[in-house]
Amino acid sequence: MLKLMEFKEKIKNIYAEHEFIIRPIFKFFVCLAALILFKFNIGFMPILNMWVVIVALAIVMAFIPHLVDVVILSGIMVGNIFYISAELGAILLIVMLIMVVMFLKFTPEQGVFLVLVPLAFMLKIPFIIPLVAGLLCTPIAIVSVTFGTVVYFILETVGSHAQELQAMSTVDIQKVSDAEVAMANVGGIINDISSNPNMYLAILAFAITIGVVYAIRRMSIDNAWAIAIVAGTVLDLVITLVCGMIFRADYFGIKVVVIGSAVSLVIAYILQFFVFSVDYSRTEHTQFEDDEYYYYVKAVPKINVTAPAMNVKRINAQRRKKTVAKSEKPVKASEQPVATNDKVKE
Repeated sequence: MLKLMEFKEKIKNIYAEHEFIIRPIFKFFVCLAALILFKFNIGFMPILNMWVVIVALAIVMAFIPHLVDVVILSGIMVGNIFYISAELGAILLIVMLIMVVMFLKFTPEQGVFLVLVPLAFMLKIPFIIPLVAGLLCTPIAIVSVTFGTVVYFILETVGSHAQELQAMSTVDIQKVSDAEVAMANVGGIINDISSNPNMYLAILAFAITIGVVYAIRRMSIDNAWAIAIVAGTVLDLVITLVCGMIFRADYFGIKVVVIGSAVSLVIAYILQFFVFSVDYSRTEHTQFEDDEYYYYVKAVPKINVTAPAMNVKRINAQRRKKTVAKSEKPVKASEQPVATNDKVKE
């Protein structure tokens, strides 16, 4: 454990010293991964899915604020959907605008869930989202996670009807029959989205998990964060499997759900290690009062380990040679000892 703490401190020190370089590089790879996932899952607009455009966007997004990154990624999602269906693109745009106008005005930092939730679903680990939201946010994050879940299922439904929508985009809308067929197909897709049991199951499981994780990690008990992570993972897994069987909602399959939950558990523990490291063995309880209240305080110290400094000794070989040569300098004749004859003449 001590080695891990020292490793953590080394990472923190390196990041603090080179933040100006590390942060853009990290953002570049994260944004590049997001754009690549969009390319292979909802890559309908050719210009937005060219490799040159993807890399260029990732470079630009590495140097701009996080909220602008979220706006750009959201715009890419809307643009890809607009390319094959203006009606569905408008629906997705309305959902995102409602999120921005009604919610992000007060908590703009949680707008990242609009992008993180679809990305987590595409990576088959959506269960990490309620754990992270419950550990780092307040229950108000349920709203942003819900919007992100709706966005993903819109993308997923549109992706499953991609060929149908692309065929509709080539019909002659001037003909009444073709226009009626196109609108009927769009209406059917919208109905599939609104009646998708997987979406409602995910929203229910995520909302309950966020609330439970937040409540447990706020409790004054030892290892609250660890208990919250385990309880949240098990609860999310049980709700997904049981309710999935009851309502016939299965958006991944049992094997993927179990493996995804295990991976999410590991990621959450790594997050806890870097964000919330405390030493419960040195917990202190104190009590004091003022004119109106008695206060009972539980103080748990953080684990702070100083990373060992590395001392490097440099040996100058050239200087050492000079020192040796100086010590071996020949002795002058005047300084040489004179031999004496100790024999006494008889």
